[in-house]
Amino acid sequence: MGQFSVTRCERSYTGTGFLVGPDLVVTAAHMVREASAISISFGGKTVNATTLGTNDLADLALVRTETPVEGHQFQFRTAEPPIGTDVAALGFPLGRPFTLTRGTVSALNAEQQMGNRVLSNLIQTDAAINHGNSGGPLITQDGQVSGVIVTIEFDENVRAEGIAYAVTAPRAAAAVKEWQARSVPVTLKDCGNAPAPGSGSFPLTVKASHDQARNIGQSLLLHGQGINQGAYAAAFKQLTPELQATFGDSTTWSADLGSSYWKQVEVVNVTGSGDTLSADVNLQTSQDAVHGRNGQTCSNWKLRYAMHWDGSAWLIAGTSLPFGEPTAC
Repeated sequence: MGQFSVTRCERSYTGTGFLVGPDLVVTAAHMVREASAISISFGGKTVNATTLGTNDLADLALVRTETPVEGHQFQFRTAEPPIGTDVAALGFPLGRPFTLTRGTVSALNAEQQMGNRVLSNLIQTDAAINHGNSGGPLITQDGQVSGVIVTIEFDENVRAEGIAYAVTAPRAAAAVKEWQARSVPVTLKDCGNAPAPGSGSFPLTVKASHDQARNIGQSLLLHGQGINQGAYAAAFKQLTPELQATFGDSTTWSADLGSSYWKQVEVVNVTGSGDTLSADVNLQTSQDAVHGRNGQTCSNWKLRYAMHWDGSAWLIAGTSLPFGEPTAC
């Protein structure tokens, strides 16, 4: 199972995908639409990815990781499961650690409105599904994929309990086969003024043992991806509203970054409890000498991030330098 960290020019978000080959991951199309950066975490390894194909009418997508990934490769069922079949939804709801929720198939051939389009021939399930589950597998007891989770039911902005939808396995399997045979990679969206060269991807390492360390790393990854891609509005939204207010707006905040971009991040320690935590982080940045501390073009920072849980994600509430100024690489 993979946890997606996707950056658009205006915002960042997380979701789910699953391996169907050493470097092939199935997810929902809305997860990767207009993405400027895509990274996927498999346990302790985070890899960059590109989209091979999407189908908005089915809300399906296939992405390829830059390097092969070790992990369970899922198989699709060849037929739809009957109503009443026991199923389980796998994924990372609300950006939290991996979860499995049980339910049943409650309807077949269901339809659901998504924006200006209608998804049809869907599996309906009463398994508990939340934002962040999108793109994850709905599996039967034999471990096979019966559907790809795409949406939950809303009625006039009021969420309906126990109603969620997945694209059927035969439809997903056919799409994957087609994209493997005839794929045209989707170009990542250019947000403009990206300081980082190439894809702007960077390695994330989490050494801290705290049970929220991985989630904090995920938030920092989204923040850094936004900076590297010039998606400053998205990176700015990873700060708490209180911290945002001290800068005014994303344009003022990003002006202080100059040519700086992130090269690697290591979460070494997380302390605290409840909705407020502190994270000690080793961060390496690169920048023009005019924007670096003491003219540094490459800097190693030992930062302490104050992190706040806002009910759905860990946001950056502040930074400090308790270990001193950055050193040159």
